[in-house]
Amino acid sequence: MKLKTSSLLIAGALFGAAVLPAQANNDAMMDLLKVLRDQGTITAENYDLLANASKADKEAAESVKVDVENVTKTMPKITTEGKIKIESADGNWSFQPIGRVMWDAVSVDGDDNGVNDFDGTELRRARLGFAGSIYDWGYKFEADFAGGDASIKDAYVSYKTKLAGNKLGIKLGQSQIAFGFNIASSSKYMTFLDRPWYADKDTSPARQSGVVANLSGKSWIVATSLTQGSLKAGTTDEHTNGTTFAARGSFIPFQQDKTHLVQLGGGYMTTGGSDNSFSFSNHLTAHEDPISIKSATISGANYDGSDAIGLDAVAILGSFHAMAEYNGFTANGQNTASDIDVDSFSVEAGYFLTGESMKLKNGFWSGVKPKSPSGAWQIATRFETTEIDDNANNQEADMWTVGLNYYPTANTRLMLDYSTVTSFESAGISQNEPSALKFRAQAYW
Repeated sequence: MKLKTSSLLIAGALFGAAVLPAQANNDAMMDLLKVLRDQGTITAENYDLLANASKADKEAAESVKVDVENVTKTMPKITTEGKIKIESADGNWSFQPIGRVMWDAVSVDGDDNGVNDFDGTELRRARLGFAGSIYDWGYKFEADFAGGDASIKDAYVSYKTKLAGNKLGIKLGQSQIAFGFNIASSSKYMTFLDRPWYADKDTSPARQSGVVANLSGKSWIVATSLTQGSLKAGTTDEHTNGTTFAARGSFIPFQQDKTHLVQLGGGYMTTGGSDNSFSFSNHLTAHEDPISIKSATISGANYDGSDAIGLDAVAILGSFHAMAEYNGFTANGQNTASDIDVDSFSVEAGYFLTGESMKLKNGFWSGVKPKSPSGAWQIATRFETTEIDDNANNQEADMWTVGLNYYPTANTRLMLDYSTVTSFESAGISQNEPSALKFRAQAYW
């Protein structure tokens, strides 16, 4: 009977060691075995047998734990908050699908008894692409399908390194040129549906194909680019587009923290002569406004390139922000053509009712993350003016825009803008002054 009881105890102890968590229960098992031995319930030989079995189980469990930890350390890191990004455990490579959708609804009052009114919707942007890195090298490709046919936005290979303790970056391909603040700030983050009149035109172009380099320190950034127009059908032509050289710098003379700072910037851009003709034109109140502000045209044979300067200032003071930008552009005429001067200025101010702040990343606007699960609310206003001197029908226009933005999450936003032209003259004669109510629903990843 004693042997049978000991055998049952041994079997039960072995079963418990097999099914219970290793560390805590192995210690508890040893304590139990000592009590049974000291009370004479099991023999010293059986105690040694069970103790050795428990020790072997503990060592096996610790070995499995070490193996699991080693496997975990080598597994890729996957980020899913607002995006999907896959990174190697050592950080030497990464891959991320990217994209954005922006759907607009617009109602334009042409101020002319309905002749130039517009009411409709537009898929303003529908982009898909990917980005990633391989050690010090990176890559990005993004195309826009909003117009029905794909147009290339970003398509480049990049390299990053250190130079005298500062960050050096080089991009080869199509990317943002080194000029302008409003045009270089992503559409995902800009305060209003539409950029100022001078942005995303020859006066302040966006993406072109070539080489872009930037060097940045703790509170400053300098950048330069040499490009030959934007990619169309996968190519560019220097004879058609000319060669554009641009340089830009910005620095932060005052910074208390990330939400209390002042940044000043400036740049220069010049484009050589080309076979292209030149003219400036932009919709007044909305992307689909039938009424435009526009200049005369310099034909290709008479177009001798252009020069431009840009100045900008940004202030972030907690929930309040303000920014201003000046763009002075001259298209150079030759032979029988006169120069065309386009001088523009815009200033905006905004305030978060829910306590958030605008943010800068690499010198330009970045994303806003709501503080509350109920989202963030922002109000803003902007004044802009453009004056065209082309020795023909010299045009000048002023416009105010007020906006209300709601951020349900960091990656989604609803926008409501009202823009009204307060003055529009052509050759000194007052023109119709249109207005527009605009709405956007956007998401990006």
